Amino acid sequence: MVHQMRIAVGLSGGVDSSLAAARLVAEGHEVVGVTMVIWPDSSCCGAEAIADASALASRLGIQHLKLDLMEQFKAEVVDPFLETYADGRTPNPCPTCNERLKFDHMWQAARAETGAEYLATGHYARVAQDPVTGRWQLRSGVDPRKDQAYMLWRLSQDQLSRLITPLGSMTKEETRREAKALGLDVADKPDSQDLCFTSQDLSGFLARHLPEHERPGPIVDLSGQVLGAHKGTTHYTVGQRKGLGVAAPTPLYVLDVLPAEGRLVVGTREQTLVRGFGVEDVRWVSVTEPAGVVSLSVRIRHGGDLHAATLVLSGSGGRVELEAAIPGVAPGQYAVFHDGDLVLGGGTITRDVLRA
Repeated sequence: MVHQMRIAVGLSGGVDSSLAAARLVAEGHEVVGVTMVIWPDSSCCGAEAIADASALASRLGIQHLKLDLMEQFKAEVVDPFLETYADGRTPNPCPTCNERLKFDHMWQAARAETGAEYLATGHYARVAQDPVTGRWQLRSGVDPRKDQAYMLWRLSQDQLSRLITPLGSMTKEETRREAKALGLDVADKPDSQDLCFTSQDLSGFLARHLPEHERPGPIVDLSGQVLGAHKGTTHYTVGQRKGLGVAAPTPLYVLDVLPAEGRLVVGTREQTLVRGFGVEDVRWVSVTEPAGVVSLSVRIRHGGDLHAATLVLSGSGGRVELEAAIPGVAPGQYAVFHDGDLVLGGGTITRDVLRA
C-alpha cells in the first residue's frame, strides 16, 4: 500500500505533467495542480496552456492554483538571459527557471497555500536517495531521447529531497499511450520546442530588448581578416552556420561573438573543434565536492552526447580537458558532469576555450 502524501504537481497543460498528476491521483495521493503565470503569451504557460491545465485538474477532481510569478521570472530568468546575450554568450534559461522559479518561488507558494509535502513534475529524470551516504541523487531518465536531467542539474539537495518524477522510468511513447488510455485530452499535444517567452521569434525578441546590439559590424576570421558584415551581434550564436551571408569555398561557422568590439568571428568546421574549456560557478549535485582532478563524462547541451573528459578543479571553477575534440562548445551554456547516468554536477562554460 502506497503511503498517502500531499503533493503539488507543476501543471503546464502538456501531456507529461498531466500524466504525472493522473498517476499520483490514481495512487491515492492528495494532489493539487499548480501552474505558473510567467510571461504574456508564453508558449508553455500562456492562456491555452493554463486552460488545458485547468481542464485536466477539473477532470481529475483536484484543486488548481494559478500563481502570478511574472515579476520574479523577469528578474531571475529573462534579465540574466538578456545580459548573457549582450555579452556575446549563449544562455540556457531552462535550468535556471527550474531552480529559481519552479522549485523555489512556485514551490514555496504552493506549500504555504496547500501544505504540500512534495513537488512533482513531468520531467524525464530520476531521483533517489543513496542508502549509504544519504545524499539525494539525480539520474538521467531511461529514455535517452527525452532525458531531462540536464534541465535539473542546478537543484540543491533540499530541492531534490522533495522532488517526485513519475515519468522518469518511462519513454515518451509509453507516456502518450498511457495518457490516451486514460482519455486525457492532451495525449497527442505536441511538445513545446521553443523558449517560452520569445513567442517563437528569438531574433525579434532580442532586437526589441537589446536594440543597441542591432548595429552592423565586421565578420572576421581567426587572423582578423574581414570577410563580410553582420547585421547585429545578437543574431548569432557560437556554432551557427546558416544566415552568415559570407561567400566562402567551405561552410563557415560562428566561433565567437564579441559585442564590445562589434565583431563576429567565424571559421571552418575544423576550427570549431575544441579540446578543452573553462567552467565557472561549479556546483555538485549527487556527490559531495571532490578535489583535484576528476575523470567523468560531460554534456554541453540538452540532448547532446556525453563526452569522456577530465575535470581539473580550481576554487569554484575548473577546466574540462576532453579526450577527443568536439564542436559547438558555446560560452554561457552549461557543462553537466556525469558518471554514467548519475549527474555529478556542472558549471557554466567560459570563453577560455582551447581549439584543436
